[in-house]
Amino acid sequence: MTSEHDIPRTLSRIASDSPSAVLEGSRRRADELARLGAFLALADREGDGGAGPLAGVPVAVKDNIDTADLPTTAATAALAGSRPGRDHVVVARLRAAGAVVVGKTNLHELAFGITCNNAHSGPVRNPYDPGRIAGGSSGGSAVAVATGIVPVALGSDTGGSMRVPAAHCGVVGFRPTVGRWRSGRVVPLSSTRDTVGVFAGTVADVALVDRVVTGAAPGDAEPSRRLRLGIPRTGFWDDLDPDVARCGAEVLDRLADAGVELVEVDFAAAHELDARCGFPIVLYEVVRDLPHYLATLPGPERDLSLDDVVGQVASPDVRAILEGAMADPVPDDAYRDALAVREDLREAYAQALRGANGQRLDALVYPTVPLPPAPLGHDATTPHNGRDVPTFLTNVRNTAPGSAAGMPAISLAAGRSTAGLPIGISLEALAGEDSALLAAAQRVEDTLGVGEAPGAEAALRGAERARPAG
Repeated sequence: MTSEHDIPRTLSRIASDSPSAVLEGSRRRADELARLGAFLALADREGDGGAGPLAGVPVAVKDNIDTADLPTTAATAALAGSRPGRDHVVVARLRAAGAVVVGKTNLHELAFGITCNNAHSGPVRNPYDPGRIAGGSSGGSAVAVATGIVPVALGSDTGGSMRVPAAHCGVVGFRPTVGRWRSGRVVPLSSTRDTVGVFAGTVADVALVDRVVTGAAPGDAEPSRRLRLGIPRTGFWDDLDPDVARCGAEVLDRLADAGVELVEVDFAAAHELDARCGFPIVLYEVVRDLPHYLATLPGPERDLSLDDVVGQVASPDVRAILEGAMADPVPDDAYRDALAVREDLREAYAQALRGANGQRLDALVYPTVPLPPAPLGHDATTPHNGRDVPTFLTNVRNTAPGSAAGMPAISLAAGRSTAGLPIGISLEALAGEDSALLAAAQRVEDTLGVGEAPGAEAALRGAERARPAG
């Protein structure tokens, strides 16, 4: 159980400002906020929430997660008028804890991408450099936290959509074990891989939200024993941008200096197994799960077919993926094979985290994304280490295997590039070990120090510089 004494100082500070004041401030800065592209809707009803551990804390919600009092559009035209009239269980539990939903945030269209360069709702811009991506698909929620508009924002993660924008925006992003935060009432991509997650400024804030959502007891963050982290060099630490490599090495040095035991692990199979199962699972499930969600809606959207939705998709990358999934569907036997490979991937994680001589590792540690945020418009490819690489696959390279396997993971701020852009470091543990992962992340954050977000005013000044001429 949580109490008012569990509220971290960051949440207590924000809670002292009423959500009504947050809404009013957001409306006053509507033009500037629009240039960052973080929000799609602000709540009409003002209120200060109820009693509870999150009393008065304003929360933003990614616009593919159902809310009773706001639309859920998934930032796509076919769902522009959709009002499900229901809360996702996570939203309901945050409200019951006293939090107030102040708005819905922008995303990559239908959550099917990594840049948040949405041709329908407009791009989400990075608060450190509005000419660069915020990451996706939960970019709007990450920006809402990074700019200080809200202390907590919900997103969703299928292949890296919490951790990639967390890394690119310099905040903490947590993907729980699939199923820990319940399923349903989210515009879906994959019932096997989808999960709601949370952005915040600190691990303590994330851990409090997890306890509110799950009722779980807090993990032991005291250094009662030596922390043991595995370093999966092959695949996760290869071919990094020089700034990412530098920040990653500095993180490892600081952890080692603080007494953390760093163990080299052989996890070369992770990416090969993910390549065999990750996309087939999503492409098989999306053409079934999305129509099922539509059929649960109370309005005219329940009569939409998958063709109707895809036919109105504005973002070329999303349309191409969905049209391909419909025109050349993954066969049933290939899907069953992919699920079997997924079990092999889960076992590979178990083996990697068992450690040598039966000494369990607390988590794996690796750079969240191999490169800093790309320029807006680099939707297909982007320069990396002297060559053009696929933007999507490169951004999710390190986050995809654990997503396919359903593992919990968290991205922390690790430093800045020479251009001042955020870089993230991730910890990843076994399914169901979320509380222990958060406790380990707290110890790592304590060692590294909490990175500061750019602050709302600095971010909005950046947005002002991004104003189109004329």
